[in-house]
Amino acid sequence: MEQVFVTPSKLPRRRWEQAFGSCRVVAQVADAGPVKGQRQPILWLEIAGLDQSQREAYLLEAVAAGYQVAVMSAMPSEQEALACLNLGARAYCHVEAAPEQLREIHVVLSHGGLWMPPSLVQRLMSLSLRVVPTPTPEHPQLDELTSRELMVAEQVALGASNQEIAAALSISERTVKAHLSSIFSKLGVRDRVQLALAMNNIPTFTSVN
Repeated sequence: MEQVFVTPSKLPRRRWEQAFGSCRVVAQVADAGPVKGQRQPILWLEIAGLDQSQREAYLLEAVAAGYQVAVMSAMPSEQEALACLNLGARAYCHVEAAPEQLREIHVVLSHGGLWMPPSLVQRLMSLSLRVVPTPTPEHPQLDELTSRELMVAEQVALGASNQEIAAALSISERTVKAHLSSIFSKLGVRDRVQLALAMNNIPTFTSVN
């Protein structure tokens, strides 16, 4: 699949080429062209150097055109991440993300997931807990979870990794993964990022559109 990068510099970064080989680089979303077919391609949007109105316009334009948008920021922040997610972005990462991370993002988005750096997810969860110390998740399917699944979901909401969850609950990482698969299915979320946001009542475009 062709990788399309939108960047004001019009020049590909070496890491992009290391991740995907050849890639197409354009200066504006309109230059990326229309989406053909039913499969949503991924558009990588570098927002460094763009003001807020430009960032919002480019992101909304790309989403409206049918792209799955991965936003690349020079200075990632919780506020910017949430703003991008609410506008329809499917991923948010550093503009200098390693090639391995770019490929990981591509795989996650290709399977319908949502991606953010684990460190940023943990900071988002910590921010939520500081603002609302004892959040009560409002997801209607929570009652369908078993007690152990709910415990796993609560750990994810705190930003814990699979290894940390396994240690906290005295279970294996394989069991954690099994619980997560069941939780995703029951709650209708695609990945741990969406689960963590849902458990902390943080809205994303999937819940406000």
